[in-house]
Amino acid sequence: MSYHSLTVTTKLLHWLVGFTMLGLITVGFYMVNLEVWALYPIHKAIGVLALLLIIPRAIYRIKNGFPAPIEGMTVTMQKLAHSAHWLLLLGTLLMPISGMLYSGFGGYGIDVFGLTLVSKNIMNGEVVPINESIFIIAKNAHSFIGYGLSALILAHIAAAFKHHLIDKDATLTRMLSRS
Repeated sequence: MSYHSLTVTTKLLHWLVGFTMLGLITVGFYMVNLEVWALYPIHKAIGVLALLLIIPRAIYRIKNGFPAPIEGMTVTMQKLAHSAHWLLLLGTLLMPISGMLYSGFGGYGIDVFGLTLVSKNIMNGEVVPINESIFIIAKNAHSFIGYGLSALILAHIAAAFKHHLIDKDATLTRMLSRS
């Protein structure tokens, strides 16, 4: 495993992507469960723009490795944390990509605050999928990834607090410090 120290870039990308994904997932659950369709254009636009943070973060992480584990962490916990970090990274990439595939191939189009990336596919006043199979797979993937990523994020937050409050190590404080 490749490790690196926690740089300002590491922390900044972590928090920006983290809060962006938390916001998008929260809005996504709100939209779907309360049928607030008016939020879809904003949700989709921010989801597409999130890739401008997520892709550089993924490249940076792959190029530089993950932060070194806290001293005294067992090998099993190191492997578990490493796996969780990879899944979080993968989930943050796949969530907006699956959403774009869902919307694009579903015929709904993709607009980013007025800039049309993919036009709607409308026939006789109805939205028609461009490719029904990809649309269904992407729609289901977006939902599945959303629930899985939500669970991972909650576990990640719980682990940070466990390290801080129970283990009393520097896991959380090093992510919050300026150095």
